Amino acid sequence: MWGFVFFGLLDTQSFALVVVAVTVGLLFHGAMYGPQAAFLSELFGTKARYSGVSVGYQLASVVAGAPAPLIAVALLGSLTDPNPMRVSIYLAVCAVITLVAVLSYGETRTRDLAEDKAIVTKRGRSATRV
Repeated sequence: MWGFVFFGLLDTQSFALVVVAVTVGLLFHGAMYGPQAAFLSELFGTKARYSGVSVGYQLASVVAGAPAPLIAVALLGSLTDPNPMRVSIYLAVCAVITLVAVLSYGETRTRDLAEDKAIVTKRGRSATRV
């Protein structure tokens, strides 16, 4: 929802309100990135954690992060008559997709993270111990 407020504050062209918009946006950004490392690391067992998080993070950057500015500029429209409402809706849709994805993951506090089903033994079967 901050996207709607953010562009509203930018449209005021008041230096103080633009500073407030950017500062609060950075606070939300930090609140997102703070728990992200712990969240992502718990998605993988201990033997595949580093690779799993790295591959997932890098692919997400390329697939979702790279085209995001191009999509936002296309949605904004012309520079003489921009429409930031479409960009705000795009941000809200992305936030809903993220929320659904996060809620679809289960709690890992009862799972033994050392038991990694992704590790394959020489015989081709999953192993609980390697």
